[in-house]
Amino acid sequence: MELRQLRYFLKAAETLNFTDAAKQMYITQSTLSQQIKQLETELNVLLFDRIGKKVFLTEAGNEFLPFAKQTVGDADLAVQRIQDLQGIRTGSLRIGITYSLSFGLAPIILRFMKEYPNIKLEVFYNTAQELLQMLKDRELDFVLSFSMTVKDEQIEETDLYEVPLCAIVHLRHPLAFQKNISLKELKQYSLVLPSRGLSARSALNDLLQTNDLKLDPHLEMNDANILLQLVESSLYVTVLSKTTILGRPELRAIPIKEQQNGMMASVLTMKGAYQKASAEAFLKLFEEGTLLK
Repeated sequence: MELRQLRYFLKAAETLNFTDAAKQMYITQSTLSQQIKQLETELNVLLFDRIGKKVFLTEAGNEFLPFAKQTVGDADLAVQRIQDLQGIRTGSLRIGITYSLSFGLAPIILRFMKEYPNIKLEVFYNTAQELLQMLKDRELDFVLSFSMTVKDEQIEETDLYEVPLCAIVHLRHPLAFQKNISLKELKQYSLVLPSRGLSARSALNDLLQTNDLKLDPHLEMNDANILLQLVESSLYVTVLSKTTILGRPELRAIPIKEQQNGMMASVLTMKGAYQKASAEAFLKLFEEGTLLK
């Protein structure tokens, strides 16, 4: 059994298409099929059911999948440890970041790429739930998210800084220069809110439940960027973390009066996982860049 065979298997399991998997691995389809066939012969099981051009993981394939991920992940980690001994010169870094913490990220990424030009950087932008699954699947080195409301024994959280939950309005809005706003006041305005499942909505729902209140939004959406665009061109009000208005001078963030503590921005990693030197360098730049705003 060879590492390359495991990598081919993982890519085929991800795409469920041998042609696409081969293209992404920069090999021919016949090479990929041959290597997977050799792996199946060695294991004495079928890993894929082949129906025409489509492939599906067999029961054995599904059982084998987490062990293949673990083995390839451990091999990559061993290489990374050796590279770290030589300083942050080469390697890769895979970061997951939630919607609410992604605003103002571009300058931080540019600075990291300038300081560490030989590090291959991959940034994934998604919901916390989807990113956590990617982290567990060893597809990410760490996730930048708000602290989890429901703790997971596999995940370790490191607090970064607190961010207030705010009503976000255009500077022309009557609320624009208020110091804070109550939930009862918020009910009086036309609302466009993040969908359930996003961190800001979860925090808002907790406040509403505590204060026995409900809001009736005109729109719910899982894309914070579009919500902000709507607010920029109208008198709608949305509710997001203060960090979302970074780089948007026409917007104002009005803290919600009832919140006692803000949302905690955190780094999420697998418990006991090795922290790459490049990850530590990126997180340092992230903290500096965000706190300076």
